[in-house]
Amino acid sequence: MSVTFAVEVDWDGTGNWTDETPRLRSVRTWAGFAAAHDPVAVPGECQIVLDNHDRRYSPGNADSPLAGQLSPGRAVRVLARDGAQTWTLFRGTLTRLVPETGVYPGAVTLVAADWLAALARARVSVPYAETISVAEAVSALVSAAGTPPALQVTDNGDRLTHYGRHWLPEQTTVLDALRDICRAVYGRFWAGRDGTLIYWSRREQQDPSVSAALLAQGVPLDALEVALDAADVINHAQVTVYPVETVGSLHVLWTAQTVLRVAPGQTRALYAPFRDESGERVAALDVIAPVPGDDYAVSDRPDGLGFDYTHSPHFALSATIEATRAALTLTNTAIGPLYVTRLQVRGKPIRTYDPITLLASDAGSQTIYERRAVALDLPMQADPVFGQAYAEYLVGRYQTPALTATRLRVRDRVRLGDADVFAVGLMDKVIVGDPASGLAAAHWVRAIAYELAADGFSVTLYLERADDRRYGLLDRVGYAELGTNTRLGL
Repeated sequence: MSVTFAVEVDWDGTGNWTDETPRLRSVRTWAGFAAAHDPVAVPGECQIVLDNHDRRYSPGNADSPLAGQLSPGRAVRVLARDGAQTWTLFRGTLTRLVPETGVYPGAVTLVAADWLAALARARVSVPYAETISVAEAVSALVSAAGTPPALQVTDNGDRLTHYGRHWLPEQTTVLDALRDICRAVYGRFWAGRDGTLIYWSRREQQDPSVSAALLAQGVPLDALEVALDAADVINHAQVTVYPVETVGSLHVLWTAQTVLRVAPGQTRALYAPFRDESGERVAALDVIAPVPGDDYAVSDRPDGLGFDYTHSPHFALSATIEATRAALTLTNTAIGPLYVTRLQVRGKPIRTYDPITLLASDAGSQTIYERRAVALDLPMQADPVFGQAYAEYLVGRYQTPALTATRLRVRDRVRLGDADVFAVGLMDKVIVGDPASGLAAAHWVRAIAYELAADGFSVTLYLERADDRRYGLLDRVGYAELGTNTRLGL
């Protein structure tokens, strides 16, 4: 069975794909989690080399049929076809076009990133919530950053507490926030090959009933790396959770340190970051939009002694309240400049936290492998029972090293056993067997790299050992019956 590859670009941004395959020289992609068991994947990248002898892809060529369209921001996808099926290997957005220079141009390199790159650039801007569902939080964060090709969120009922209270918008990206969410409830987040953003709850990671997408047992492989590594051991786990606590009384959270001048016809925007009495950044509840007279005054003189515009229809102040700051908008429709004095924002700073730290350890494992500790700080997790279960799960699963296939490579073969290698996606299950090392275990595909060229191709799967212990599943035949050999999951 043969396979062909295609590269398509939406040059005009209308959803119409242009096939650039006839000019294709090579493709290299990498996408997935940087390390085993990471909660959030890193932005994936694709490099496509196309023939550019006629300067079709030269951005400065006014005679190119793509003139005016050769720009970063265009959607791109890489496909594989075997005559019966088509698989998307990568979908993303162009970030760079790098044409070869000189008298005889030869090629252009198109560099694209998947949708996680957009989440890594976007800043968090959310209102505070004492509690919110994980599904709602993930959907809201992604939507605030734009519209991905699709979003798939698994909702198992998990909730977050103190949502947004420790995120500083000037420092925290959407991807950072999603990482915090995944750590709080042991979830995972990544971008599928077709561009779909996917969130998994811990249930999916602990589901042993998932069938394997690939069986690599007794099948010759081009490269297989197997290791039994003590670095994977966790025999002391510390998990800190934050039960809902008290908040302060009404307090001035922010004060303008200068007189604010608003020119005639101007709309001026500024941020008011919340701080407590000691100057530390905080989140706040019951924040009041600045009240005319109580929280600011407006005059046509900077000393505040001129004509009073505080309640005038020629001046307007609006506020958007976020968890750790307020976005203020000042508008002047008068014929002259206006000056805002004594501007402040009031609310109830969230002051008191009484974190609870839960511990689990295994002395026997520490005797053999030394103490190998992990500490998790979960500011959006309030439940100490969950925290204790989390710590015990980590130690229970990782107290001894497990023989693991870390990397698997296939060259110039569409099928491996009974499976199509191009059908295997991120977080699909792979069963790897190797008689030399004695390995026979289930793994998740944590990352995938493709190298495609005219003289052949390779597919590299980066793997992590799956939790293949048998857990009780109420909606699965064979996993919910009394007396079966199952255990409770996290």
